[in-house]
Amino acid sequence: MITVLLASYNGEAYLRQQLDSILNQTFQELSIVISDDQSFDGTPSIIKEYRERYPQKIRCLVNQTPSGSAQNNFFRLLREAGGGYVMLCDQDDIWLPDKVEVTWKEMKRQEKQWGLDTPILIHGDLSVTDENERILHKSMVKFQKIGVRNNRFSHYLMENNITGSTVMLNPAFAPFLALSPKVCMMHDWWLGLLASCFGTIAYIDRPLLLYRQHGNNQLGAKSGMKQLMERLCNHQGAKEQYGRIFLQAEAFLDCFGDRMSKEHRDVLAHFLMLPERSRIGKIVDILTYKFYKSTLIRTFGQMLSI
Repeated sequence: MITVLLASYNGEAYLRQQLDSILNQTFQELSIVISDDQSFDGTPSIIKEYRERYPQKIRCLVNQTPSGSAQNNFFRLLREAGGGYVMLCDQDDIWLPDKVEVTWKEMKRQEKQWGLDTPILIHGDLSVTDENERILHKSMVKFQKIGVRNNRFSHYLMENNITGSTVMLNPAFAPFLALSPKVCMMHDWWLGLLASCFGTIAYIDRPLLLYRQHGNNQLGAKSGMKQLMERLCNHQGAKEQYGRIFLQAEAFLDCFGDRMSKEHRDVLAHFLMLPERSRIGKIVDILTYKFYKSTLIRTFGQMLSI
């Protein structure tokens, strides 16, 4: 059985379509747990409607207080899941009909290779659409030039390659999900850090869902060049972004420093020293420890920005 963890907040416009796309999967051994972050639109009514229609498939957490962010809502769901195979789900996408089946088969292949005791994260590509489901970019990975084959821990310290709505985790991940970080860029980035440090990551090279690009997205799909130009034109924003990346790394050390290998602790220690190094020292350490981003131009930009 696979548990789909859906985080919702004021998602009435697209929630029905998302739920239908999950319930109509070719792989049917699944259930849905929804954590609604105290929506004030029609979302609670939609959830109630679907719970009554599918009482064996859907349940909802009772949240007395708002989580404060999308990532906190997902961390709440991950703690509630308490083990088993889980998939993460946004409220406004459309899952392709065989998304669960394809991901499950890849998980089984990875477990055969690495064993059931290894934390395994499976993720994949997605197609970007407009509000009316017209495909804008068939592959987000190619559009954004995301380095999905670079699964080194040193890379995930600097950049995230994972889109949370494509993720499946196996039960071996559960012990690492009991603690929520004090600082986190996004929940999928944190999961990438965990998998690259303590387990393994596998990528499915095909779209698994339609990612709806609209004005209320938590994170939108932007080209790599557009992201770079925005950061170059907003030096203060880039500085704050890097500041949070280093705070996230400190939070990771606080949570898991005693479980890390000596090699990974050494990499993390040098990463945390980067802000104090001279410009030449920063460049040397980035090259030595491979604190790379997905493209050469982004890596060059960070050498000048940190």
